[in-house]
Amino acid sequence: MFIPGLLFIVIGIALTIAGISAKKSGNIQAATIGLVGKVGIVVGILMLVASGIRIIGPGEVGVLDLFGKVSDKEIHSGVNLVNPLMNVHHFSIKTQEMQESMLVPSQEGLQVDLEVSILYKMKPDAASEIFKTIGPNFESIIILPTFRSTVRNVSVQYDAKALYTSGREIISKYLLEGMQVALDERGFIIEKVLLRSIRLPDTVTNAIEDKLKADQEAQKMEFVLEKSKLEAEQKRIEAVGIKDANKIIAEGLTSSYIRWYRIEMLRELVNSPNNTIIIIPEELKSVPMIMMGN
Repeated sequence: MFIPGLLFIVIGIALTIAGISAKKSGNIQAATIGLVGKVGIVVGILMLVASGIRIIGPGEVGVLDLFGKVSDKEIHSGVNLVNPLMNVHHFSIKTQEMQESMLVPSQEGLQVDLEVSILYKMKPDAASEIFKTIGPNFESIIILPTFRSTVRNVSVQYDAKALYTSGREIISKYLLEGMQVALDERGFIIEKVLLRSIRLPDTVTNAIEDKLKADQEAQKMEFVLEKSKLEAEQKRIEAVGIKDANKIIAEGLTSSYIRWYRIEMLRELVNSPNNTIIIIPEELKSVPMIMMGN
């Protein structure tokens, strides 16, 4: 738009001058020529102003480039007025996801198929430096190779079982730290590393699953044994309680108490409204004879 604007201005000035000359010579079209020239000048000026307006979308920054010289200052979201001769390169600063499936070696030399993804974004104030030192294809030039190298460097430190089971979160943590160290100084923020899927050789997978199943069976057996021990202990405590109760009762049943209790029971029978005849033997151990009358 800048070049057409200049052309409109030049043509407008030329027509304006021609209109002035035609007016002096008495040409009846002089006014029309002059008016067209003035309109051309106005349109050219508007086009020049419009060519200096750059709109940067949300989640983006702009890098300015004037004949190969890159400005150190980025322009941000919104309407920006810049030199019309400058080119503006748009860079996203939103969170991006890169997903990669790769074969990596484990500690014991097995080839493990990993599907890993990273969440990253560009630092807003690093866009100009990234454009100058890496270029717009930074993903294939710096991020992807660093991603692959870091995954291989970390995976070779762990055996296949750790990759397959509980070690996954620790591995994700080390991958995140490795990526952050490698890419932070290049102007990128690594937010998260996700281990999406891990596929081991079938023989290793079966061996791991058999071991996990055996561990679960062992834990189940330990639970059963512990439950049996608790039930046996409960029965032993109940038996001791019954024994102690019987011992206390036996110690409390003295001959004096029994004699007193017997007399009390006989007294209740005597006071009964029924015609009751009680024959009490002399011996305490003998059973009294009770005769009920009508």
